[in-house]
Amino acid sequence: MKLTIDGNRLNDALARGIADGGNLRDELRLLGGYVLTSYSDAAVFLEFLEQYLDRPLPITEKEDQAYRELVGLFQSVLDSDAFLLLARRGIPLLFKGYDSRLTVAEDREGDLLLTLKIFARYGTEEGLDRVVAGTTHPTLVDGYHWPGIFQQLRDNDPILPNLIRRLSRPLPNGFARVAFLDWANRLARTGVITKHPFNSVVGIAQLGVWLASQQEDDYSFAHSAAAAIPFVAEPTQTELLQRAMSHAEISVQMEGAWASIRLGNDRGRACLIQHCLDYNWSVAACRYLEELGLPEVIPHQALDPDFRAMSKICEWLGQSPRFGRPPDHIELLETRELHWPPTKDWRRVWLYRYSYHEDEDMDSDTEAPMAEGIGMSGTVTNCLFDETEVGMSPGDVYALHCCWELTMKQDPRAPREPSIAFGRQLLNSAPQEPPDVLEDFPFDSFAWESPPPEDVPSDDVSQGEIHPDHA
Repeated sequence: MKLTIDGNRLNDALARGIADGGNLRDELRLLGGYVLTSYSDAAVFLEFLEQYLDRPLPITEKEDQAYRELVGLFQSVLDSDAFLLLARRGIPLLFKGYDSRLTVAEDREGDLLLTLKIFARYGTEEGLDRVVAGTTHPTLVDGYHWPGIFQQLRDNDPILPNLIRRLSRPLPNGFARVAFLDWANRLARTGVITKHPFNSVVGIAQLGVWLASQQEDDYSFAHSAAAAIPFVAEPTQTELLQRAMSHAEISVQMEGAWASIRLGNDRGRACLIQHCLDYNWSVAACRYLEELGLPEVIPHQALDPDFRAMSKICEWLGQSPRFGRPPDHIELLETRELHWPPTKDWRRVWLYRYSYHEDEDMDSDTEAPMAEGIGMSGTVTNCLFDETEVGMSPGDVYALHCCWELTMKQDPRAPREPSIAFGRQLLNSAPQEPPDVLEDFPFDSFAWESPPPEDVPSDDVSQGEIHPDHA
């Protein structure tokens, strides 16, 4: 097959990328932030997609790497006409690519799940048929892509009620089942659906199994199950609520407390208020109370900026894949107010030193930590595991976080590689003193827009004294 180079950047990158020995991933990276911005871009892309899918199926997934890059381009559409073209002509082409790879599913799991994500995004009937079938396919059901697949489905799509019915009978298998539960919980929580798909004999039994499990690997499933409690029927609802609120995992207890309050039972209020005062769980507990319309019961200590900053670091670490739980020990290294280049404003920032130990019950003051590091709060809360380390000066840590945040914001000032020297240069070139808010205040004028009240003599006001008649 002859692939022509015609001077169009997208055309040339695709031609080189899918040619024998080409690397489409590298070619697309060289385009930078290039996306399908026009109908003509989409037409060029479809020409190469069709050419690639007409080839014999590569034996291994590695040899088929261009397929993943081509499928990914369906997510980079900015133009509505281009989107419609891909929906009309591109999705049917993907059916061919998907169906041929499904015959060797064990070797193509990642590619197949990414394709299902595109089918969900574009929402065509035949594409959604394949999504539904995928939720019970033995090779695909445990893929980590399922949350992303369900997130592509639009809340206002008229096909949604029928799709949920199809996904409920039967319920998905494997990890696809809990991903479906999380999606259904969100829809029920926001009022998009009025009947929860797990409010059935099979669904309620599954919720009970997850809440009763003592295996730590099932705790995240128990958390999802607790979120469904307000949407299932009695008498099982009360039993599930009791299991959630007495669960060994605090996050499940708090989800149960939220469910309790939502159902009109105040048993959960004391639980959430208590956890507002725990660094490790404060942010989540406050969030629950705010969602429930109870911000006034949040303790003042939990809203203190210093307390809140440490709580955010603990929450971030608890949700990170590296640790998956709050730190065993955390302490403030320093806090300061500075002009932060990524946000171009003055703000207070905090640095914290945290540590983890092999045994969670180990005395963190006497035993050497298994892992330790530095985290930053006050801007985008984050811990740069691979760039920062204990012993670095605060200035160096701020410099690296500054580079990282600029990169995340796709700021044109972002360096190609994070650099302490570059970050320090930006911080040093920023204003070093906060602006004086009184500098331009007209001290020789009254603060009132109109003259002072008649019963307060002007002379006394200007001298800052109280008239004897008004003492």
